[in-house]
Amino acid sequence: MLKSKRNKILNICVAISFLTHIFFIVLLQTNPLWFGSSVSAKTEKSVTKRFAILEKISADDLLKEAFAPGKGAQACPSFTPQNESVAQQFNHSPLRMNEPPPTSFSFPAFPMEEFLSMQNTLFPIQSFQLPSMEQFDFFADLPKDLILPSLKKVAVASNFQLLKESVVREIQAPSMTFIQAPSDRSAQFSEISVPPVQVEGAIAKATPTIPMPSLPLLPSLADLQTVNLSDSFDTELTFLPKTDGPGYIFALTLLPHKDLNIAKIRQNIIFLVDRSNSIQRDQLQSTKHAIHRALEELNSDVQFNVIAFDTKVERLFPSFSPQTKEAEAKATRFIDDISLGSLFTYADLYKALFLTIPNQVQEDELYTAILLTDGESLSKKQLQRSLLRDWTIQNNGRVSLYALGITGDTNLASLDAACAMNKGKCLTSTTNRGLKRKLMKLAKNIRSPIAKNVISRAITQNPRAQVNIHLNPSHAPNLYLDESYVILGTTETLDDFILFVQARLKEGWLNIKKSISFTDAKRGGESLQSQWALQNAYRQYELFINDENPSHLAEAKKLLEPFDIQAIQ
Repeated sequence: MLKSKRNKILNICVAISFLTHIFFIVLLQTNPLWFGSSVSAKTEKSVTKRFAILEKISADDLLKEAFAPGKGAQACPSFTPQNESVAQQFNHSPLRMNEPPPTSFSFPAFPMEEFLSMQNTLFPIQSFQLPSMEQFDFFADLPKDLILPSLKKVAVASNFQLLKESVVREIQAPSMTFIQAPSDRSAQFSEISVPPVQVEGAIAKATPTIPMPSLPLLPSLADLQTVNLSDSFDTELTFLPKTDGPGYIFALTLLPHKDLNIAKIRQNIIFLVDRSNSIQRDQLQSTKHAIHRALEELNSDVQFNVIAFDTKVERLFPSFSPQTKEAEAKATRFIDDISLGSLFTYADLYKALFLTIPNQVQEDELYTAILLTDGESLSKKQLQRSLLRDWTIQNNGRVSLYALGITGDTNLASLDAACAMNKGKCLTSTTNRGLKRKLMKLAKNIRSPIAKNVISRAITQNPRAQVNIHLNPSHAPNLYLDESYVILGTTETLDDFILFVQARLKEGWLNIKKSISFTDAKRGGESLQSQWALQNAYRQYELFINDENPSHLAEAKKLLEPFDIQAIQ
């Protein structure tokens, strides 16, 4: 009942609206000049009569009466414009050789009096006055130091007069000078005739209204100090056909020469030792021995520090320390005194890693954190998120993160993802005794950094081919003298391409250009397939961190499952 009543009211409203619109349409059609200015009947009759006369006169008669020196010219006085100055005439119409400059211009007279009177009658000009208002001073409320000081006026009138007279003399001269247009503009301009201008006296330079700021000069290629190291690196290429579609995947490895003589970037390494109760006593003891041996592998110019943490954090030095005998002795005592925490302690990875982020990183230095843990505390989703997202955002690539654990430890996948997003990688050992060997090798590989902020590009020689480098510049590892550099990519065809690698050196920039051919490439195996699966899994992890959609984790697990690689749960 209620619905029927509402429909009835709605129909009545629609009908009323329809009738109202029809009424206003009819009203507007019958009274089209409601809002226009009214014209008297006498004026309208006069206008109609004038247009009727004009319609009877042909166009030829109108032109003859307007331009012939007869009745039309007598009825309306001739209009003679003011003579333009010679300089203005010169600007309007370029002069040619042996062509005298125009001295005056005249226009034929034509009857305009009747048309103007008719226009004033039809469209009367209405005048009105603006309301009076006080003068507004824009600069009244501005600070005094923002107002530019008044500039001194430069007297240029006399000099301009000299220039004008000189131009007049040169225009009146019998000879002219021709300037041939540049070759790249010959399609637009054939010749430009310009009189030679000779100014008697120096012309005052106009003062700019606003002083120009001191703009920085762009550096030249020599100032950038780019070093070409193309001949200092060897390349190895392996490839495989894609399993999920057409094309190929490849791994391109750069191998630096051992005799490469170049200034090394200063390295700052900090060791993070997990001493929470989840760490077994044997594993902690092996970790301490591994750090002792790793310190011996570092170069003398490498600075270091050690942090032991659970829920609390203890540092060896307030900041990084050079490798002196006193510093090494102090480090030995500090490492030997590290013991397991109480039963209820856990590893606060975020707090320990937060202390590794420097306030500022110089162009000639690197910071590296080596985390030794079992990753047990990452079972808590909040700590996992803090490591993968919060710390990565705060770090912003300033610290390269490496992790070292035992095969079979839980949450190694989270550690591996965190390292990959922060220019590092996660290493594992099958036994506690193997920790020392793994850590010694890692310290040796990263002790001599060559370049940072690495960017890789590939350009194909075949325009129909397409090569993609799957290496995010913000996650790209640094380039070290004692470690190979692996670049993963895809290609649609096995055509040759050129690889460009650029990076920041200690002083200047590094440039590597290598011609890559698949002729001598090796066919990859399961190792290349697992690397490609991990690369795709890292992208799924990044998507999960951004939107927390569990489908990304399921996709990563599907990618890694055939290779028996642990995925983030």
